[in-house]
Amino acid sequence: MSKVYQPLGDFLDDQTSDRIALSFDQIEQIIHRNLPQSARTYDAWWSNSPVEGRHNEAWLKRGWATADLNRKSRTVKFVRSTLPARREKPLRAKAERRANADGEQVTILKAAPTAAAHDIALAFEWKMLGNVNLDANGSVAFPSVTSGAGLYRLRLDGVSRSQMYIGESVNLRRRFGNYRGPGPTQQTSLRINALLKETIAAGAIIAVDIVTEGVKLTINGVQVSVDLTDKAMRRMIEHAAIVATGDTDIEIANR
Repeated sequence: MSKVYQPLGDFLDDQTSDRIALSFDQIEQIIHRNLPQSARTYDAWWSNSPVEGRHNEAWLKRGWATADLNRKSRTVKFVRSTLPARREKPLRAKAERRANADGEQVTILKAAPTAAAHDIALAFEWKMLGNVNLDANGSVAFPSVTSGAGLYRLRLDGVSRSQMYIGESVNLRRRFGNYRGPGPTQQTSLRINALLKETIAAGAIIAVDIVTEGVKLTINGVQVSVDLTDKAMRRMIEHAAIVATGDTDIEIANR
């Protein structure tokens, strides 16, 4: 456990009641530094899942557990646990070295001491937005879309082949605007603009799908709040969608 959160554990040790509510600001005063962004973004940061070396050992090892987390109001309760704190042992290899299929001796690496294993489940559904067309001036015209964050998918249903392009953006309206009128240095936007015009000219249909809500993410059995304004979150979903679609016979235009 990092010594950063030791003052929080010391503070809990000094409590005479079995329950105490703290604001994030109060916790920051106790540990004399700001909480990481992940504490404000993900419920899982406050989980009571015991893993060797995690920050939550600061309260778990002292016999406390978190409850009633409210990230919107920036508050959390600590409740004295009636059960002794448990510790998950990291996975370890049975031997330092062993022979592979070719008879060569290879080193067996041990599991990392902190959060070695991750069980991640991700679920989301594409929603149909509309079709891409050309306006009277021959420019690419996208259907109306939110200026919020999300994922998008362009389905190019060609005569001889079908393609998909999957992307993410913190502002979908601005991203589609870049595809409509790309700047001279925007290489990806220039490529997509040309691909769309070529596809429409060939008589194919281009449909747009988006994901702006309803994403479910579970990490190690804990449901995590999904914030699509977080680029790392969007990139994870984007890459998962690319891999999942790549299992079909549709060509991925991202590659």
